[in-house]
Amino acid sequence: MPSPDRPGRRPDARVKLIAAVGFVVAVVVAPPGSWRYLGALGLGLGGVVVASGVSIPRLFARWLGFLLLVGFLAALAAGRVAATSGLSWRMAALDLVARNGLALLAMMTLAQVTPWTEMLRAMRRLGMPPALASTLAFMHRYGFVLRDELARMATARRARSFGRRGPGFAALASLIGVLLGRALDREERVFAAMTARGWDGTLRTLDD
Repeated sequence: MPSPDRPGRRPDARVKLIAAVGFVVAVVVAPPGSWRYLGALGLGLGGVVVASGVSIPRLFARWLGFLLLVGFLAALAAGRVAATSGLSWRMAALDLVARNGLALLAMMTLAQVTPWTEMLRAMRRLGMPPALASTLAFMHRYGFVLRDELARMATARRARSFGRRGPGFAALASLIGVLLGRALDREERVFAAMTARGWDGTLRTLDD
């Protein structure tokens, strides 16, 4: 994670969010087969990535992992794009991969240089409905809680099976079901506690 004084963190989070969304829009509206245009956007994005100070090998490795999924989806949709754009199937697939790859890299870079709390605050200041902002904040917070809960459950299962690995489908389904039940129970208790404390659906911080 880059330090706060790096160039990638100097602009306000709202500026970075608007710039990233604007870049994605610029990628999406380009006509099919606009290779020079997409190349220019890619060079500009590459300069931003270098200036941001993020770990390029780490970012590139994560990007490639998502790009494999993008390539699979592009192969499924390439036929329809080729029929409407006049491109060959191969070029249509490459066009989809290039567009989605650039958009994905832009958003991943934004996530690397902007902490989630700042991103959420920027969304609220840009007019995001309070209920949606609160939902995103709780999803982020309790994602870590459920991950820790799942790790404890997996540790308990290994302790009771003497370290044997590779649970069967029934055991895995049971583990997921128990986790879902605990998540729902936690949700009810948290909601009741917040309602008792005057929760009105708006998440407030010291910066508000």
